[in-house]
Order: sequence, then C-alpha cells, then structure tokens
Amino acid sequence: MSTENAVALPHWLDIAAHTHPDKRALDFGAKRWSFSELRYASGAAVGVLARALTDRPGRIGILSTNRPGFVFAVHAATYLDVPFVPLNWRQTSDEIAWQIRDADIGVLVADEAGAELAAGATADGSVAMISMREIEGGTSPVKRPPAGRRIDLGREAAVIYTSGTSGRPRGARITYGNLWFSAVASALHLGAHADDVWLAALPLFHIGGLSILFRGAIGATTTVLHEQFEPATALAAIDDGATIVSVVPTMLGRMLELRRDTLWPENLRCVLVGGSAAPTELIEECLRRRIPVAPTYGLTESSSQVATLLPADAHRKPRSSGVPLPLTEVRITDANGVVASGAFGEIEFRGPTLFAGYLGDGYGPAGRTVDGWFQSGDIGYLDEDGFLFLVDRRDDLIVSGGENIYPAEIEQVLRGHPRVIDAAAIGVPDERWGSRPVAAVIWHGDSGTASEALRRHCAERLASYKIPDRFVLVADLPRSASGKLRRRALREKFFIDEPDLIDPNPSGPSRPEDPLPQQ
Repeated sequence: MSTENAVALPHWLDIAAHTHPDKRALDFGAKRWSFSELRYASGAAVGVLARALTDRPGRIGILSTNRPGFVFAVHAATYLDVPFVPLNWRQTSDEIAWQIRDADIGVLVADEAGAELAAGATADGSVAMISMREIEGGTSPVKRPPAGRRIDLGREAAVIYTSGTSGRPRGARITYGNLWFSAVASALHLGAHADDVWLAALPLFHIGGLSILFRGAIGATTTVLHEQFEPATALAAIDDGATIVSVVPTMLGRMLELRRDTLWPENLRCVLVGGSAAPTELIEECLRRRIPVAPTYGLTESSSQVATLLPADAHRKPRSSGVPLPLTEVRITDANGVVASGAFGEIEFRGPTLFAGYLGDGYGPAGRTVDGWFQSGDIGYLDEDGFLFLVDRRDDLIVSGGENIYPAEIEQVLRGHPRVIDAAAIGVPDERWGSRPVAAVIWHGDSGTASEALRRHCAERLASYKIPDRFVLVADLPRSASGKLRRRALREKFFIDEPDLIDPNPSGPSRPEDPLPQQ
C-alpha cells in the first residue's frame, strides 16, 4: 500500500552496482560476489519468482538457513515489488503453515534442509514451491533485474514475525522506508566506513540479521554471510578482516570463552550486542579485553536498532543501551505521562524506522502506537545524559506484596555467581503475596550445594523480598532465535513438566520492606 506523497528512490542495489561494480558485496565460504554480480544473480531470481507468482500471487516466503540464495531472493522481491516473509526454520510445520496463511504467502522458497518442513506446511497445495537450488542456480533466462526500478519508501517490503515470547507471533509489516532509514541511521551513528566488512552470523529471518543485508546494499559495503553461527568460524572471519559483527549475548559469550585472553584484531571496530539485555559482567569482560563492544536496544517493530551504546562510551556507561539513533526519539512514560530522568517507566519511541503495523490491524496504526509513539512494553529509564537503560519487560514484572520485582535484576545477580552459567527468573502465583519469584539456573558443579549457595549469594545482593523462593537446576533455558528468554515456555516447565525443585525455601518470603529504587 503506497502512502500519499511517498518518496521513490532509485533501487539501492542498482546504485551500488553502478558506482562500485567490482567491489565485494557478498562472501559465503569460498564464494564471492561483486555488486554487479549480486545484481545479476538477483535478476536471475527475479525470473524464477516471477513465473511462480503468475500462478500463485501473494507474498514470497523464504524458509532457509543463511545462504546466498536467501540474499538473491530478498533483493529479487524488492525488484518485483512483492513483500517477502522470512520464516523461522526452527518452528514446526504447523507453525509455518499458520504463518503462510496469515501472511498470504503464494510462493515459498525453501532450502534442502527445510524441504521436509516446507512440504508439511504446504500439504494443501495452495502454495507454489521453489527450491533454493533453483534460486542459486540462475536457471532463469532473465539475467538482469527490471531497468529503472524505483523504490517507493511507503510500500511494504517485508513481513517479519515477532519472536512470540508472550504468545503467538505477530507479523510486523516493514516498509522500504523503514529499511532505508534504519540503514542510514545506523551509518550515521556508527560511522560510515567505505572498507567496512559486516559479519552476518545472526539468522536472516530475524530483523537483526536481515538488516545487515540492506545496510550492505544501501552503503555499498561487504557482507560476510555465515550459514549458522559457530564461534570458531566467526572468530576466523574477524581475524580475516571483518570490521563489524552483530551478535546476541550467548553468541558473544561463546566467542569469549573460545578466544580466552588472545587479543582481538585491531580491524574490528564494533561488536553490536542485541536481542536481549547483555549481562553487565559480559560487557565488563569485553572492556577488560579491549573489545569494542556496543550494546543495543531494538525491536522488530523498530526495524532493528532504537539505541546503541558506542564503544567509546562503554567504559562510563557499561549497563546502558546508549543514546537513540539519529531520527529516532525515545521517552519514558507511566500512567501519568512522561517521567523525569532516572525514573522507571515504559520505553516508547517514534521515528521513520517505526513499522507500518501488524497483519490483522487492518493496515492501520498498530494497536500499541499512540500519537505516533510505539509502546514497547519494555521497562527502562533515561539518565540525565539521555542514555537509555533497559530494566525488564513490563509483562514480566513480578508484583509481590505491592512491591515491583524486576526479573532482570535477579538474573544479573545470579549470573554473578562463579558456578552459574545462565539464569532466569519468573513470577509464580502466591496466595499470600500475589506473586513470588522463582529461578531456573544452569549450574556447574555439585548440585547438592546449589540451593544454599545461591540463597546466600542473593541475600548479600538483593532485598529479602526479591530472593527467589526456590531454585530449579536446568540443562538449558528456552530462548528465541534472537536470544530473548522465552519466559512463557519457562513457566510451562514449572507447571507442566514439573522439574525437580531444589530445597524450596521452607519459611517463605519475608515481608517486602525495600522497594526497588527509582534510579
């Protein structure tokens, strides 16, 4: 749907191929594509997709790991002016089938690994299937994209499903303008270097991975694509010249563990850490090793970054997500309106990267957007310097005896224990207090001492009413593809799977007497 008086730009890949025809655009293993070669490969994909769309009109679904054909299909969709829908290959065929119907997908591109999943999701025959091999093989007689294609920034470019941490995922409608302004704002904030090489190891079905493709095309910089994240392979790419890398905290933690105290190369100028709030100890460890770490805050609905902490500011603001990107405004509100600096409230933002709404919203303003401000559902605060600090999800807030308990605060304390690999806190119903915190912990060592050790550790660092009533030792924690903790799945484990509880607190919580300060 085109917006009134929308701006139309020449296609960014056309510009990159014209101005930098021989410059590296895409690396995948030993294969290389220049910008002119990437444009032609995308043109071949245009022919393949156009034929299929003739019989099955609708959006273009892509079910694949990070492969060159994924990149070709994305750019081909922009040339065809048909929205694409990157699908999470970690889902079940039933979940994929629901998203195909919800997004009105007419053509589905699937790689070999996802073929069986795709077949199960399209058993009714309503979708035209295309193998990734055909997209990558360039079998179409069309060898170049349509000439003179202009991009209407108001039109829908993609539908990206949210991570679904609190229910069924929703399809977020991302416009060409969202992608354009997100790439431009990122370049303005991080600096635009002609020799930048961006390592893309995040899944491309996630906005954090997908946005790298558009930054590369719009800025004419190199993208190094990895099919899946492997810490050794990612570190090798950095040693080989990558200047920027996007990761989630768990990815960064694995890289640090493998690299140990070996210095990281000087060519690396920025490690963007997003997906979920990065533990302070992880950021501090990066600073100790002189790694240019940049914690970010972003959402699918913001087309990637809302705020990013520049490496130069990380030493003085290690817990912050930085300042808002250019063109984006951020404010903190509560029931009475905008709050003062340092006070906790809901994070709201507005700007040209704000998505066009969810599927099912009648293509009107999203239900969580009021007067142009998107209500994120996240709790945070802005300090006196305008730096954003993420506290927790509003939906995850635990209200116990009238006091607010933020799970992220408990989790940060638990992760500070030397034997804790990872931790998560959730609230469970309590007849006396309304709700009480419990914790799931990945523990390294003698499990028989875990409960008492964790309780002592928390008692030294938390008010008594914030100490979890019980601790559950688990082998892993449910997380989304972007690294966000799936608390709903964790709650189901407590009440459905009934894991062994370790020494529940026999006396119960004490009366809340030390409310969380409004920093």
